[in-house]
Amino acid sequence: MPVNSFEYYPMTWKPHISKSGIVPLYAEIAQSLEHDIRDGVIRPNDKLPPQRELADYLDVNLSTVARAFKLCTSKGLISGETGRGTFIASDVISNLPMLNESGLEHCINLGASHPPYKQNKYVALMLKQLTKKASIDSILEYSEVSGRLLHKRSGKKWLSEFGLNVSARNILITSGLQNSLAIILASLFQYGDKIATNAVIYPGIKNIAGNLGIQLIPVPYTGRTMDVKSLLQICKNDNIKGIYVIPDHHNPTTISMDVEERSAIADVVKKYNLICMEDGTYSFLSEQRNPPITSIIPEQSIYISTVSNSLSAGLRIAFLSMPPDYSEELINGNSNINVMAPPLEAEIVSQLIDSGIAYKIVEEKKQELNARNKIVEKYLSNYNVLGDSHSQFRWLLLPEKWTGKKFEQTAKVHGVQVFGCERFIVGSAVVKPAARLAISSPKSLELLERGLGTLKEILTE
Repeated sequence: MPVNSFEYYPMTWKPHISKSGIVPLYAEIAQSLEHDIRDGVIRPNDKLPPQRELADYLDVNLSTVARAFKLCTSKGLISGETGRGTFIASDVISNLPMLNESGLEHCINLGASHPPYKQNKYVALMLKQLTKKASIDSILEYSEVSGRLLHKRSGKKWLSEFGLNVSARNILITSGLQNSLAIILASLFQYGDKIATNAVIYPGIKNIAGNLGIQLIPVPYTGRTMDVKSLLQICKNDNIKGIYVIPDHHNPTTISMDVEERSAIADVVKKYNLICMEDGTYSFLSEQRNPPITSIIPEQSIYISTVSNSLSAGLRIAFLSMPPDYSEELINGNSNINVMAPPLEAEIVSQLIDSGIAYKIVEEKKQELNARNKIVEKYLSNYNVLGDSHSQFRWLLLPEKWTGKKFEQTAKVHGVQVFGCERFIVGSAVVKPAARLAISSPKSLELLERGLGTLKEILTE
């Protein structure tokens, strides 16, 4: 059908393509969609025209539009809902760098999550002692791709604190959580693969998956647990290859899984032969240590324990448990991306663990967080705020008149930075309006009180 016949036809989106032949048609359509999203021509949750309608409008084959939509879906720009159509993803323009604080110099930071920093004094002291050692030259050289055995033995000791018994030789040392996820996704998954995860999740994995063309599929909550029935249905219908979970102090909701939920997820992983990625970043905060999912299905699950929050943000080191079937690919992936994790940082972490100072740091951080969470209860006790006395951030469920984005914008105008739920939403998942409050980020308790006081005034008004 000639394109001109659609000149005055009411369509929700009319792409502009040149058909120059320089770029394949499907890629040009996808680029047009991405540009219009970035420029605000179309917005999150907007419905796109049916594929056949677009094909008629552009006078191209239906398969060309279908291929363009598939490319945009893999990049996390759009999502299709059976019987309803195709929509712009809810989170498509909210994936801004979470630690970018430019322009926020006059705001109290309750947005980007920072761990307590007072304990960095122990790390600085360890570094001074390390430079005096005669053997320091050896840790300034290239080392084994997976990490030195001595450092991996310290990692084995560290992982045992969280209920995981793994051989030192089955540990991979990487450069932190984000780096670990990049290695796992690039090594074990392919373009177009699908990974199930919570409806709201740590944005880091969203960005990595989007760059690699891997699609995250949101699993809804039932109350405060992952809806296992929905997970089973998704695995059955969507050819899921993996699952990403944060069982302890989930980011951003702070929810922790009980033993029953962990076992149920492990059963799904076994039934559908999934690759499980278990993020133990905040497990150090838990008073009651439930067994990791990885301990139930060690042959199919990778446990990630990073020390940037538990010990020091400046130590970009993580310990990964490697199932034998995945170890070769993970080691090669680490080599391709990192060459190796920095031996100097690994040595500092190893010394902190072996000397026992690491556990002293953890206890002091938990005490400081306890004091900060008491202030949260003081100001927000009349509101539904998820989290407990050791949480590094809290999840504020907002009154119905708010959206997370609107609350974030309003708080910023009043001099407080928070992150609305839209930053964490996977695809077009629907969640209750909420905001994450990074209570450990303000540099003093006084600043925290001021920030929470301002939020209380906003909510009251």
